[in-house]
Parts: sequence; C-alpha cells; structure tokens
Amino acid sequence: MSRHVFRAHTDHQHAAQQARELPHQWVLAGTYGSRASAVSAALQVRTGERIPAYRPAGAFEARTEVTADGADLYVRYIDPAATAAAFRQSVEAGFTEDLAAFTRRLDAAATSKDT
Repeated sequence: MSRHVFRAHTDHQHAAQQARELPHQWVLAGTYGSRASAVSAALQVRTGERIPAYRPAGAFEARTEVTADGADLYVRYIDPAATAAAFRQSVEAGFTEDLAAFTRRLDAAATSKDT
C-alpha cells in the first residue's frame, strides 16, 4: 500500500496579485504539509527567490500558522515605496529619529555610562 503524499495547495501568482490589490492585508497563499515547508516558502516570499510572483525582494511579508491540516502561509504586500515615504514623513514630523540622530543618542548614552 502506498503512503499518501501531501501536496501543498498553493497558487502564489493569485495570492501575490490579491495581496497587491489589498495592500497591508494578510492573504492566504496556501497550506503546506509541514511547518518547515511553510517556513521555507515564507523566506522565499520575503526574498523573492524561486517565487517570482513576490518580486521585488522586500515587497511582501509572510507568516505561517500551524493548523490541523498542516501549516498555512499568509502573505501581504507592503508597498516599499509607500513605506519609505511614510518613514520619511515621520522623520520630518519628528515622530521617528533618523539613523544619524539615533547614532548620536547611542554614542551619548555609551559615553555617559563610561563616566
């Protein structure tokens, strides 16, 4: 008797398109037979490697959730250009410090600790 082989139920092209149409919302990309497979796919989503639907690298986030049927892979489009613009706006508004200000504050804290 042959053993049943679980095949992942995924349509990455469709999931990526759906996620682009619904930025910042999680979309179910598929269910994998094991957590390890889903985690591997999540890494490929974030980097855009081996799954071109999720390019450019960094345009998507991914998370996994273990279920009774295996492990679900969720993806969301984060629109890197909009994220960068929002970060710039928060720096300009004073809500977020830029890297130079953070470095100065870190150096000052280290110096005050030494004295």
